[in-house]
Amino acid sequence: MKKEHTSLFSNLFGAKGKPAESERSTPVVITSYSQPHVLQQRMKEEKLSHGETVTANISPVRLESNFGKMVLYFCPMQSIEITEKVNAGDGGSLPAEAIIDGLTVPGNCKPGLYTLKNVTLSSNGTMQVIATENTMWESV
Repeated sequence: MKKEHTSLFSNLFGAKGKPAESERSTPVVITSYSQPHVLQQRMKEEKLSHGETVTANISPVRLESNFGKMVLYFCPMQSIEITEKVNAGDGGSLPAEAIIDGLTVPGNCKPGLYTLKNVTLSSNGTMQVIATENTMWESV
């Protein structure tokens, strides 16, 4: 059996039990420069309407590091692949504003282009990109 030695300082200051750098996650945000109109256009191309909810893969999106967070940009997005329809829409127009909910990236994730897999897209009041337990980032 391997013995682990811990110092008094690591116990006092909480160093023990901290996740390794690659295990930490970084929050993902969008800004006014994230170009939600591109998300809206791709949703229109898939004939999604107001109030509709789907599970989808969106690709590619760009991540850039900014002040300890990763900023998501929709500008390079070419496609939305719908994998499941959850709720039908009401046929109304898609909102112009976008929000994201629960998206994080692993600490070892670098800025670049990614396919965002298994997210929930909803469009009730705002376009929402929501993380699920199966959400993954795949480098492009």
